Amino acid sequence: MKKSILFVDDDRQLLTALKRMLWNRRDSWDMSFVDSGDAALKLLAEQHHDVIVADMRMPGMDGRLLLRTVRKRYPWMMRLVLSGDSDLLHIMRTVPESHQFFTKPVSAQQLAQVIERGCRLRDMILSDEMRRVIGRIDALPALPDVYTRLTRMLEDENAPVEAVTAVIAKDVALSADILKLVNSSFFGPRIRVRGLDQAVTLLGLETIKGLVLGVQLFSVFDTKRIPDFSFPKLWEHSLITGKMARRIAQIEGLSPEAQDDCYIAGMLHDLGKFVLADKLPDEYRALVTRSRRENLAIVDAECSQLGVGHAQVGAYLLGLWGISDAVLEAVAFHHAPSALGLTAMSTVSAVHAANVFEHQFVVINPSYAPHEMDQAHLEQAGLTGRLEIWKKVCLEALESGDGV
Repeated sequence: MKKSILFVDDDRQLLTALKRMLWNRRDSWDMSFVDSGDAALKLLAEQHHDVIVADMRMPGMDGRLLLRTVRKRYPWMMRLVLSGDSDLLHIMRTVPESHQFFTKPVSAQQLAQVIERGCRLRDMILSDEMRRVIGRIDALPALPDVYTRLTRMLEDENAPVEAVTAVIAKDVALSADILKLVNSSFFGPRIRVRGLDQAVTLLGLETIKGLVLGVQLFSVFDTKRIPDFSFPKLWEHSLITGKMARRIAQIEGLSPEAQDDCYIAGMLHDLGKFVLADKLPDEYRALVTRSRRENLAIVDAECSQLGVGHAQVGAYLLGLWGISDAVLEAVAFHHAPSALGLTAMSTVSAVHAANVFEHQFVVINPSYAPHEMDQAHLEQAGLTGRLEIWKKVCLEALESGDGV
């Protein structure tokens, strides 16, 4: 099926150039070209589109406001920036609204690769089975308000610690949970952390933001519905997986931003289990029992009985919230990264390996089938020789008390 791509730029000559440059894509893409944000929103209200590619600096409604509106109205739509702007501050401000930023000029091949990969990711998650399962759920949890406010604040890379602390401090229960986590054996600080400002300074803004999302999100689920399923242990597993994924990213030389993505994706990779257990308790209780009885992996039991696994469900929810594609991809494919066909180290590589190692190191229930490493992915990405090094640093991360 053809994908619908909308290009928005007030420079009509550039739109004409894009039409020429992408002419050979007409068999696989339906392309629309408009010269203003208002015209883009009008067209989106009339026709379905899969992708929007917008300039940043436009008269009237600028690209940032346009993409912010698109994000709210059409959360699953892929949002790209194609701009001649070289101002780092302006570029940073687009990050929460866009999935990727391109600087003009850009080649047709570059643009096509990103668009096709993003569309493929969405098609994999938004399967008919996924729509059927989600259709049975009355209401999905909303993105926590404190996380949203922190994200807005941290668009400014110079956001003061005091301001971040003030946002978290307004929620007394959240503040207590954050301090409890920071002082736990998991983080193991060498000194007693007594205040939020100290916690933010110790762990860093992105780690704190990820913890806020995890703590607030997982607190909305009624974990008592499946009494024999240990949600506290699942949450601990998620935290440790995030810690290990970040360590793997560090030794592989991924950027600081990618390391943060690894941590957040690792922490949220099992989000779908919480959703399914909370919203479909009877069925989830039955498949947990079956997985233990038949020594079957939870994800296989989920796919067999529900048609989808927790990885897809978690990624679907994160997609609705506009979480970055790197995190979305890692959550969706943390059990089978080879499905993506990647040929290099990525966020999903780190999260997949960290999840497998954590399950090997910490056996919650011996009745569960063991987690296996996706050897096909390791070979595709040329990472097979790195496995023992990763295992060593992950074990050190588990045993250490030096934070994340």
